[in-house]
Amino acid sequence: MARKQQAEQWAEHRRRREEENQQQRVMVITEFDAGDPEATLHALADEILRYREALRLLARAIGWAETGAPFGLFPPGPLWRPRRPIDGTPEVPDAAPPAA
Repeated sequence: MARKQQAEQWAEHRRRREEENQQQRVMVITEFDAGDPEATLHALADEILRYREALRLLARAIGWAETGAPFGLFPPGPLWRPRRPIDGTPEVPDAAPPAA
């Protein structure tokens, strides 16, 4: 009896996860939707290429760390500001850290 219940729970978990994944796929496509299918594909391809480059750099940094080579990661400078949201939602200002 317990195995049947556990199998049902796993099936429900898988179903929910697939639903969430489908919703996320739709959200990503909607985010890059340019109204024209070809422009949308180009926007998605550009983002995939940026992602691949980031993974390549991460793999290189991990390799350097494994060999003990010195390397550094540079944070954004003092003039950096987050991009404005595309969907028109208001920008959330940076919050000051809580007082100690």
